[in-house]
Amino acid sequence: MDRAQMRQWALARREAIVPEVRRAWDAAIWQGVKEILAALPAAQPWIGGYWAVRAEPDVLTPLAAWTARRGMGLALPAALQKAVPLVFRPWSPGAPMTRDVFGLPVPAGEEAVWPAVLLVPLVAFDAAGYRIGYGGGFYDRTLAAYRAAGRPVTAIGVGYECTRLPDTHPGVHDLPMDWIVTEAGAFQPAARKRA
Repeated sequence: MDRAQMRQWALARREAIVPEVRRAWDAAIWQGVKEILAALPAAQPWIGGYWAVRAEPDVLTPLAAWTARRGMGLALPAALQKAVPLVFRPWSPGAPMTRDVFGLPVPAGEEAVWPAVLLVPLVAFDAAGYRIGYGGGFYDRTLAAYRAAGRPVTAIGVGYECTRLPDTHPGVHDLPMDWIVTEAGAFQPAARKRA
């Protein structure tokens, strides 16, 4: 399969998960994410989450409660233009929302922050930590922008085990996740262990 075929295969598998199984898997994924977040250095003022669409794992509600209890800020991504890095805007439950360039819900307002941790939704992934997204390259550009600005960031890929592939055939601009979490558990990818 080429990457476009992998994407379609993984989306079909993800969308076929029945609601009660999805809820159980999302709860297990949140437990794995929470363990990683709890082990990171305490001075993390902002965590970057995402608004789940297209049957992505949904951990936003427990993430919002977790960050609020610890006095951390929660931000969600906004795609303001095609082929540019994402902008992260502060968000809390009930905050005003608007739409980004793709019509997806994003926090209203102009304030932008640089979260030190990003939860990254995975369409598909491999053991080396490389992901397949929707094909726009937004997260790869965003992680590259962090590095260019000298800003440390921990990227936690979030997906379902049924979308794991032996090899996603990453391109030259694809960047691996620091962690991947599925309902089967969390692991640090091989590509990050070698870095």
